[in-house]
Amino acid sequence: MKIKAFILYFSILFLFSCQKESESSPEPDDCAGISGGSNVCGCTDSTAFNYNNSATYDDGSCQTFIDNGEYFLSFNGSNDYVDLGDMLSVGSYTKTAWVKRESGNNNNNNIMSGDAGHALWAPHNYDYKLSSGHQPWNAVQDSEPLEVGVWYFVSVTYEIISQTMTLYKNGIQVDQAIGIEGPAESSNTYLGKYASGAYWVGSIDEAGIWDRALSSMEIEQLYNMGNGIIARKTNSEEEGLIIDAKGYWKINEGIGESLSDASGNGNTGAINGANWSTCDGCGCTDSDACNYDDTVTIDNGSCVYVQQSCEDCENGVIIHNDFDGDGICNVDDNDDDNDGVVDVDDSDPLDNTSCSDNDQDGCDDCSSGTYDLSNDGADDDGDGICNSYLIANRKVYIAGSSYNSDGNYTACYWVDGVRVELPGGAWATDIVVENGTVYVSGTSNGFDACYWIDQDRYDLPGSGGEAEAIALDGGDIYVAGWYNDGSCYWKNGQKIDLTVNRDSQAFAIGVRDNGMVYIGGYFMNNDHYIIPCFWKDGNNRTSLPVPNGGDGEVYDIAFMDGNMRYYGGYVLKTSNFAGYTPTAAYWRHTTRTNLPLGGSTMDVYGATGHAITIDGEDIYVAGYTDWFEFTGQEETTGGSFPQYWKNGNIYDLEGGPITNYGSGAANDIKIADGNIVVVGIATRDTSYYNNSESACYWLNGQLHYLVNQNDILDGIDEWMVSEAKGIFIE
Repeated sequence: MKIKAFILYFSILFLFSCQKESESSPEPDDCAGISGGSNVCGCTDSTAFNYNNSATYDDGSCQTFIDNGEYFLSFNGSNDYVDLGDMLSVGSYTKTAWVKRESGNNNNNNIMSGDAGHALWAPHNYDYKLSSGHQPWNAVQDSEPLEVGVWYFVSVTYEIISQTMTLYKNGIQVDQAIGIEGPAESSNTYLGKYASGAYWVGSIDEAGIWDRALSSMEIEQLYNMGNGIIARKTNSEEEGLIIDAKGYWKINEGIGESLSDASGNGNTGAINGANWSTCDGCGCTDSDACNYDDTVTIDNGSCVYVQQSCEDCENGVIIHNDFDGDGICNVDDNDDDNDGVVDVDDSDPLDNTSCSDNDQDGCDDCSSGTYDLSNDGADDDGDGICNSYLIANRKVYIAGSSYNSDGNYTACYWVDGVRVELPGGAWATDIVVENGTVYVSGTSNGFDACYWIDQDRYDLPGSGGEAEAIALDGGDIYVAGWYNDGSCYWKNGQKIDLTVNRDSQAFAIGVRDNGMVYIGGYFMNNDHYIIPCFWKDGNNRTSLPVPNGGDGEVYDIAFMDGNMRYYGGYVLKTSNFAGYTPTAAYWRHTTRTNLPLGGSTMDVYGATGHAITIDGEDIYVAGYTDWFEFTGQEETTGGSFPQYWKNGNIYDLEGGPITNYGSGAANDIKIADGNIVVVGIATRDTSYYNNSESACYWLNGQLHYLVNQNDILDGIDEWMVSEAKGIFIE
């Protein structure tokens, strides 16, 4: 008792002392509202898309699934399916889905089945009756077939202790059997097929899996949540059912090749061939919405509204008419970029870093972001790009190649537009900076892989290779690339082979917070397909999914919060126009998302993603779209449009084809302080027969070239030929 009394007395005294100290010098609250605290706020749910492994306090920002309105997936009955992963244990379970069968000859119509052990289906040899089992596959069966063109809510439960299987249709029990042995082990569960065949022909929506047998009341609750493809807003009890699921896929993304998991367990589904659909009578039914459609009868959640004073509705699309976001609509704003120069006197009224050069010092008077002759910076190399930071309080490093002042084409990098030559190099591919020291990967003038630390070149073992990417971790230098025998990476100059003695290259490297090394690239399999892949810690190669019959490559790696892995690149997919065509893509772990084509009125051939970066929850991919043959012209031409994608939305960049020829490409992308910086090449010359592409960067969409004719000796006709490959923002 004396000890307890002493502790109590000491605690009161300590609390009083802290209170007095706090009153005299209060400490600021941390993000969790705790005075003097050191919490890092963010999403602490490791299954969420935006999980932050550094966060110590959950701020409610976790994003577990994507819902863009009412959609469903259509399956062709021959090769379409969704891979849900290893979802079903050998114990109790429940499977549910909304389905609509379409006509098809001899279709076995698997709805939700495994690669062994369990099936929920409506096969033709059972007269399309809803059935389920563990071999036999019709341990439970409905007495009536699933009619063509009708939406049904189907479900099956299995309780392993009582060995009871129960089949439901539209929330009502239609069959039950006991003495059913548990399912055999199945490594994958699919929507739309069983194992390697027995495909579903029709539509599937709102699919769920539980690792317990739901009660009949719970099945009825799930049925009452929907009406065909339209899932009404759930109440708290019904939402609890979804959260309780092992996986629940609302199938409302409407775009991409992944299904997000509304249960919060992160069981993302991978779509293989199935197409996004919505009903013919679905759309926006609210007459107050911009995109109101009086021809539809079912609201699918797609309504958009004019919400701000400078927004207009034009042809069902919201148009934003306040470029600088200052609250003054463009029509009434005489300074649209807010740089202090009225639009009529502004050389570029939509770029606040460009307006004039009234003091004729070679630098733009608005290079600081506002008109200021005393702060427009020097221009030591006379290229029109000021020595001052491209981004305030930042240094921008760009690696690539160009002609030097002696007229030789060499590896180099630029610091805020000022060129630094790399000795003995043919070209540079990637760049990182740490504590003021510059690290660059590339190829020597002997065409072997190498890297530079500032001005010192280090040749890497392995003949006939190229160093493609560089990363630092804990004092170690990692370089990814390839040589004559295959793919590899180098750690502190020591070569570590990946896939050798076959066509294989490594293009990307990254080190996670836990020290694991990931390398991205491709290898050729035994069927002579080019397979995108990544290697972990020098081995453990994992193939990334591609469309059936297609190839692919990984060009870049990004980590979200140091943990979640993203890979950027491209795949080949079937095209009615040109057989197999490239499409830009990225993978989240092993789940692929294809990106849309963009940019031109020409006949598009395909697209490639070169780089990927993460900014908060936003996913950026940089690349280009290929094209050939102007529409309506006889002469066959070709080139590419530079562009980037943000969360799947495409943004075209200036510097693609001019007149009837030219190419541009975005090779790398980084985000800093809200600024989007892209580097690559852009068309420089308008001549068809003397066309060249030049190293450049785009700052928030505005094109800037990195080379100027006065940078090199007179008489070098190809002075503009150059390329920017990698970027680092310090």
